[in-house]
Amino acid sequence: MGAKKEQQSAPTKVLFRRHWLLVLLAALVFVGNNANGYMITGGFVLSYTTDPTQLNMPRTDVLLAVSMAAVVWMIFTVVAGALSDRIGRPRTYQIGYIWLLAMGLPLFWMINTGSLGLIYLSLAIFAVGLGLTYGPQAAMYSEVFPADVRFSGVSIAYALGAILGGAFSPMIAQALLQATGGTTAISLYLMGMSVVAFIAVSLFRDRRGMDLSINNQAEQEVGTTVLDHRDVPAAYDTTPARRR
Repeated sequence: MGAKKEQQSAPTKVLFRRHWLLVLLAALVFVGNNANGYMITGGFVLSYTTDPTQLNMPRTDVLLAVSMAAVVWMIFTVVAGALSDRIGRPRTYQIGYIWLLAMGLPLFWMINTGSLGLIYLSLAIFAVGLGLTYGPQAAMYSEVFPADVRFSGVSIAYALGAILGGAFSPMIAQALLQATGGTTAISLYLMGMSVVAFIAVSLFRDRRGMDLSINNQAEQEVGTTVLDHRDVPAAYDTTPARRR
């Protein structure tokens, strides 16, 4: 009875005492998306391409390219959400991070040509990976944390991922540009963040179809990651009727 009261009155305390690893891994899953996404929405691409000492392109032209990329990101967020219902959240994330990893160098190769058409193309292709690494997030975060700490777990993991991945990303990119005089270091930084997020999401098991209600708390506590070697239910029912 006392433990139950503690869970209800201090969910954050319970979260960090019993599920700190889930918080850390869930935050790192979001790190890659934020670091890469802020290259577009955080203003770095806009400031870099319109800087008179760099590409000196018209601001309106680049803004339109960035806006188009945001639309592509939105579309593939929806696509990825549906895809994750079919092939699993971790696998969808893995595809997205491999995509972003593959685009790390070509993104700036194409931007550095100064061709508006290639900038449109590079940002659009890059945004596909952003959508694939964002669409499954709401569902996967809900499946990661047990019901009694889910609200706190999702909120804190999301906030930490946003801070660690995106808050400083444009500043880091600008510092790397000034220090090296080129964009290769920026690409390597983004690729590194994608690798970190890929590893983190690969440690999660796919939990599609699990009953997420408070009545199924015991099952939710077990086997969230591959590092949890406690007895895991033989199989989760992933039929469409059970999916949430």
